[in-house]
Amino acid sequence: MKFTKTLFTLSLATLLTACAHHNNVRPSDGGEHYVKLTAPTKSEAGKEAIRQSNHFCDEQDKKAYVLNESIEYVGSMPEDEYLQSRNIANAVETAGTVLWILGENAVDDVGAAMSIGGGIAEDSMGQPYELVMSFTCR
Repeated sequence: MKFTKTLFTLSLATLLTACAHHNNVRPSDGGEHYVKLTAPTKSEAGKEAIRQSNHFCDEQDKKAYVLNESIEYVGSMPEDEYLQSRNIANAVETAGTVLWILGENAVDDVGAAMSIGGGIAEDSMGQPYELVMSFTCR
C-alpha cells in the first residue's frame, strides 16, 4: 500500500511538471528567441532550456538551434558549499526513500521522514543557477 502511495505521488509530480511547455521562452519577431530560467543545477537548467526551445520550435514545425548560452551561479552561499549541501540532502532523501519502501514497522516511518526531510532541504536551497540562452527556429 505504501509503495502504491509513493508511486502515485511520483507520477502526479511528473505530470504536473510536464504540463509547462515553454513558459520561459521570450519570442522575438527578428527570429532570435530567448529562454531565461533558474534551476537547482546546471544540468537541469540546460535540459529545461533545450526542452522549452524545442517545444517552441516544434509548434512551428521547425527545429531549435542554439545560438548562445550562459549559465551563472547566483546563489547566496558559496557555490561549493551549495553543491555539498545539495549532495547531502539528495543522499538523505534517496536513503530515506529506500528505507520507506523496503523497511518494516518503525524503519519505514524513519525512511519516510528522511525522504521528505531530504526533499524539503533540497527545495529550500532554491534555484541558484540562472541560464540565458538564445536560439532560432529553422
